[in-house]
Amino acid sequence: MYLIKHKGYKLQLLLLFLMFHDVKAQQLTFPDSCTFKTGDDLQWANLDFNDQDWQLKKLAQSWGAADKKPNVYAWYRIKLFIPASWKKNAEKYRELKLNLGKIDDVDQTFFNGKLIGVTGKFPPDYVGKWDTERECRIPIETLQWDKKNLIAVRIFSPDFGGVGMYAGPYRITSVGWPDFMQYKDSIIRVEQNGCSTVLAFNGKKDFSFAGNVEYRIKDLSGKTLYTESQPIHLSGRSENKTMLHFNAFTSNSTEFFKVGYIIRDSNSTVEIEKEQLFLTNTNVQLPIGEEVIPVVDYKMENLYVPVPFQNQQMTGYLGQRMQQNLKERLLKVDENGLTGSYLSRPGIHPWAGEHIGKYLETAVNTWKITGDQQLKKQLDRMLYILIHTQLDDGYLGTYTPEDYWTSWDVWSHKYNLIGLMAYYAATGYQPALAAAEKIGNLLCKTFGNQPGQQDIIKAGEHQGMAATSVLEPMTELYKYTGQKKYLDFCYYLVDSWDQKNGPKIISQLLATGDVTKVGNGKAYEMISNFVGLIKLYRLTGDKHLLEPALIAWQNIADKKMYITGTSSSWEYFQKDEVLPASVDDHMGEGCVTTTWLQFNQSLLELTGDLKYYHQIEKTIYNHLLAAENPQTGCVSYYTPLIGQKPYTCYITCCQSSVPRGIALIPNFTFGQLNHKPVLLSYENAGYKEIITTDNKVIIGMFLKVQSNFPQTGKVVITVQPTMKEQFSLVLRVPAWCTTFVATVGNKIYKGIANEYLEINRVWKSEDKILVNFAMPVQQLNGGKSYPGQIAFQRGPQVLAIDEILNQKIKVDSGRIYNSAKLETGNELLPKPWFGKQLYKLQLNDKKIINLVPFADAGQTGGTIKVWLPFTIKN
Repeated sequence: MYLIKHKGYKLQLLLLFLMFHDVKAQQLTFPDSCTFKTGDDLQWANLDFNDQDWQLKKLAQSWGAADKKPNVYAWYRIKLFIPASWKKNAEKYRELKLNLGKIDDVDQTFFNGKLIGVTGKFPPDYVGKWDTERECRIPIETLQWDKKNLIAVRIFSPDFGGVGMYAGPYRITSVGWPDFMQYKDSIIRVEQNGCSTVLAFNGKKDFSFAGNVEYRIKDLSGKTLYTESQPIHLSGRSENKTMLHFNAFTSNSTEFFKVGYIIRDSNSTVEIEKEQLFLTNTNVQLPIGEEVIPVVDYKMENLYVPVPFQNQQMTGYLGQRMQQNLKERLLKVDENGLTGSYLSRPGIHPWAGEHIGKYLETAVNTWKITGDQQLKKQLDRMLYILIHTQLDDGYLGTYTPEDYWTSWDVWSHKYNLIGLMAYYAATGYQPALAAAEKIGNLLCKTFGNQPGQQDIIKAGEHQGMAATSVLEPMTELYKYTGQKKYLDFCYYLVDSWDQKNGPKIISQLLATGDVTKVGNGKAYEMISNFVGLIKLYRLTGDKHLLEPALIAWQNIADKKMYITGTSSSWEYFQKDEVLPASVDDHMGEGCVTTTWLQFNQSLLELTGDLKYYHQIEKTIYNHLLAAENPQTGCVSYYTPLIGQKPYTCYITCCQSSVPRGIALIPNFTFGQLNHKPVLLSYENAGYKEIITTDNKVIIGMFLKVQSNFPQTGKVVITVQPTMKEQFSLVLRVPAWCTTFVATVGNKIYKGIANEYLEINRVWKSEDKILVNFAMPVQQLNGGKSYPGQIAFQRGPQVLAIDEILNQKIKVDSGRIYNSAKLETGNELLPKPWFGKQLYKLQLNDKKIINLVPFADAGQTGGTIKVWLPFTIKN
């Protein structure tokens, strides 16, 4: 936080990020496409090798191996004409600079057959460097002037289908003075009496530098408010520092302004330019209105409608996990990491644009249930920044014009639509809707089948499944505006699936019933399309949209699901019942976990069928919560059932998706089923709702749930209607439940597993329902991937061994009986530890192993195991 004098006032300033940092020099950019081939042969590095039978591959897009196997080798061959006009400068410095962007995962770079760069290590000593910018030097003796030159890149990727050269920049540039200095630049600091920065130069070669720095301040229109120049003189190999201090300025600038400098060399045309964007008021407070009522009703009425988030008080285990999600993840999020790629185009990653939209939806849902004012300030600030980075034509991505609508650009617009619409729906803030409409208008104008429009399948990864998943928020945009062009665009997206180059989502599901036959089998992007498909069906009642989604759900639920409620290995759906679960299997991508939750949410709301809630409960209590460390808020991109959970705190797609999933939990607690109040969750909580009685009287009701679920199945439900009336209260009977008894006064009601229990009576204030259900322990079979092994499930929770809690026993040996019982032992839990559940299991050799819920296991860094290599004795 910094201060600057402005019209006699001290205004708080938020430093947002580096706007740009550009070295101006001669530059050659690459062609859009190059020749590409999977496989490995060092002869492919040679300039005279004939690659005419190779396929063309667009740069800045991942490759997809046809056999979908991990550990793939591939080569790119790029040919460039280098003009002789560059020769003089090249002879001076004896080299040119080559930038190849980011490559997943390991690579060697050859120039005209000569190896000039290596990043990472190839197998067998594999070390990946997927997030490292590739930069190397081209020796002058390898260059062919006024002729075609060859850049050959050999790549190894362990990922399914490979990724390859997924992000630029791709260019050859001349070398200048910054390339022979370890140039360092500090943040420009805005202080009480002006602005200052420290520039550090650590020389690599013995030469002097003479030049100047021009300091400037502009408003967003580009008008210069203040300039000042200072000379710089540096020499020698030792580090040189110069402190630049600039006087205070006054202006009529708006809330945003830019501070920057240009470093110029007196002996060349090479320049370094830096600019930072500032927001003058960090305490942006946007108005809060009423939740918005959509202007288009669903033609297919929802059978289940959750109670509004703000009418819930969740104080049990799930409520505590949501509080940790707020305190340890959302309030500590890297704001620059979310907004920086918009204010400094191009973004730091091709997919960096998705994070702010995911955050906005997550924060909106969390704010609605918690009312946290610190979160609201953060949310308002980032929404305000995002809206102000939108271009006049509606573009709100992280690319520069030459790369618009490539790679993950539509995908980022999708998540911005989701975030903007979530904020608008919750608050009625019109600028959020206006920004969303501008995105929608731009997409409708850019993509389609009319002359001058682009093919959306070509605009994204995974055979178009990433780009077409914008279907989901486009249905929301239509629902809240009623503009038919948005609905027409939704149908264009669905039709595009069956183009020759499309993923064949509907046709392949109808023909095969197997999600691995859809597109390239990529789970996250595919399920995202299913979510949009269900929303489009609910809006239109178009029956042909529903059947393929139901087929996909059944195939995933029956054949592709882990016992913890997630799917995918290496981010792809695997063959039926093939469910590898170790760290090296990259199982349970967090984005898949959250999107599967959304898919089931859509179907539950549509049908009220408890089979969808069973999947929701399994996912929440196991893989979703397991993916976020309750102590630190750090998230696992993949969350294995065997090994150490690889928690990280920086921002990636799953680090943004998992908190989003946790913020969806209030959708699955209490609501109305066929206009009757229904309790789905037995966690400690309170709910307020307006209901209609049997006599068509509208009354208020407060429902108080007292329990320590999921530790036990003893629950007290207090019903508090505003007046004595007759109506039905519906209770969910869990699918894993063996006995379920509800008692009201002297009347006993018995429930059946995975069905609803309806209690109809005249209710008066303080009536109580005493619910008692068993928390059975099940032994689950390891199936194809872990034959002869077992896992334990207690109630909805899969259990795991954490080595931190089992340091005196080797868990790879022993026998266990089918009749084995678990005993509670939470007094053994260490501090710190989030959660109160620990269960002791005695083996037949009298040894004791300690089990905890998989969602809690590994929070202190211990290696965990869900599948246990024990022999089962009948």
